[in-house]
Amino acid sequence: MNEEGIQANDEPEIKLETPDVEAVEAEKPVTETKQEIPEDAEAPPEPVKTKRRLRRFLFWTLCVLGLFALGTVATWFFQVGPLTIELDKARIEIESLESELENLRPLPAEIEQLSDALEASESHRQLLIVLFDVTSAQLALAQGDTVSAKAALIGTRASLLEFEKKLSAADADAVGDLIKRLELIPGEIDTNEAAASLDLEILASSLLSLERSLFR
Repeated sequence: MNEEGIQANDEPEIKLETPDVEAVEAEKPVTETKQEIPEDAEAPPEPVKTKRRLRRFLFWTLCVLGLFALGTVATWFFQVGPLTIELDKARIEIESLESELENLRPLPAEIEQLSDALEASESHRQLLIVLFDVTSAQLALAQGDTVSAKAALIGTRASLLEFEKKLSAADADAVGDLIKRLELIPGEIDTNEAAASLDLEILASSLLSLERSLFR
């Protein structure tokens, strides 16, 4: 028994060290942190991605705005610009036409006056033609040329009728009396030259008086 006890005492004592649980637990976060660092280093942080997307968005936005601005400038240069020039020309032309219209507004009254003057001139011309015919008949009858005297009065009645249409009622009545006297003269030239000569003289005198009263 003593030998065994001695042998037992002579054997070296083997100490089994049990791991300290608290120390292990304390080391675990450090180990886990060391393991997470490579995973976080592989993926770019979220703020960097957001900045890149924002830059791309701003870049393309600026490109679109630039193209829109260029399109607007091109549209103005090729379409709006020429239209503006044409509009200015049209406005100037309208203003010029309005000015001319203001100057031409009295024109209708002037045209009416000229028309009246032209009509009076035509009437005067017809009366002078009748007076010329009567005077020619007088001259031919004075020379004894009855044929020429009657020939000179061929168109006189028609001229007096046209002249009568353009006169007032009182003047038209006077011309009507002259037409009646004129109708007697061709027959009087063949039968009574003296009566024809007298009627021609009365007719010429009445025409001269009418011409003075109407056109002088």
